[in-house]
Amino acid sequence: MADEEQFDKYNAIKNALHQQEEQQYKPHSSKKKKGKKKKRKRRTLGQRIAGLFPQHGDSIFEVFRKMIFLASSMVFVVCLALIGKYFWENHQNALVTAEAQRIHDSVIEPERHLPKEPGSPEIEEEERYELLESAKNLLAINKDVVGYLSIPDEPRIAYPVLQRRNAEDGNSYYLDKNINLEYAKAGSIFMDYRDYFDDMVENFDDTGEPDGTYHRTFPNSQNLVIYGHNMHDFSMFGALKYYINTESYYEKHAIIELESNYMKYRYKVFGMIVVDVDDETDTRFEYWNTINFENEEKFYEYVNEIKRRTLRTTEVDVKYGDQLLTLSTCNGTFDNGRLVICARLLREGEDPAEGCVSAENPNIKWSSTYYKWHRGAYDPDAEFIPYG
Repeated sequence: MADEEQFDKYNAIKNALHQQEEQQYKPHSSKKKKGKKKKRKRRTLGQRIAGLFPQHGDSIFEVFRKMIFLASSMVFVVCLALIGKYFWENHQNALVTAEAQRIHDSVIEPERHLPKEPGSPEIEEEERYELLESAKNLLAINKDVVGYLSIPDEPRIAYPVLQRRNAEDGNSYYLDKNINLEYAKAGSIFMDYRDYFDDMVENFDDTGEPDGTYHRTFPNSQNLVIYGHNMHDFSMFGALKYYINTESYYEKHAIIELESNYMKYRYKVFGMIVVDVDDETDTRFEYWNTINFENEEKFYEYVNEIKRRTLRTTEVDVKYGDQLLTLSTCNGTFDNGRLVICARLLREGEDPAEGCVSAENPNIKWSSTYYKWHRGAYDPDAEFIPYG
């Protein structure tokens, strides 16, 4: 009996261990499955968007975090919109410019001789001129067209020149308007309202009918001043910066071509200066307020001031009686700086390449405000060979 009882205890222990082992490796029961946490309900898009904004029950930290995120998002969207607007406006301006260039270049004009003395105070009534066909096409778009400016081998500068003869807004009207009189951040290339540039009236025959020719009403101004924006995409006058930033640029682009509505003129660059328009010291230089010269002394005073200030010197000579061309655009050297390219009319029979070499000016006369941020000073006693 003792053996049987001992055997039964052994089987009971064995069965208990077996059951315990089975229980250990047995899958979880359905009751335990039911005890699991339920999955969170998926939120809708509207709920997710609403969750970006501060809500009732949010902690102060959560409200602050959401406000910072929303403010940053708004700044990003505004900046993206402004960038898109900038490139879109540049694209639209490029289309308008390309169309004006196409209209101008679609006509091959015959060569016409220059008037004997385009800057002479005497008006030669016997001189008769005809309107260029290209000018007719551009004048049909805008009656303020007075010419066409281009630089050979520089496709980024080829534009109609507009002029609004109005003292109140003549030098601001085309700052933000294109040739179609539409708003344009790049504006247009325009001439100072005080300048006269082949200002003509029509001639009439014996019967009182227009005969298709024109005569000059006023002599051309001695200094034609033309303005244009310095655009970041190098449109308008944006490419003029190469005259002072790239050593070899001048030699390849020393000639500037300017057509009136009647004639073609060529000018040779002799100076490239940077001026602080806000300068009120003794270095102030109002290049833009010099349209005509009282006498020979005033003329040489003006051109020699350019020679002192030019960033790159040239071997182009300048003589009293030369008609000047001044291209003006913005420049970042000063808060209100201007880059000014100065040229004079190519003389009859002159070699266009003569004197068209440049070198760095070792003694530049800057506006005095320049020396607040830069070392050095202008030496008035240094060697200087003046014009005239």
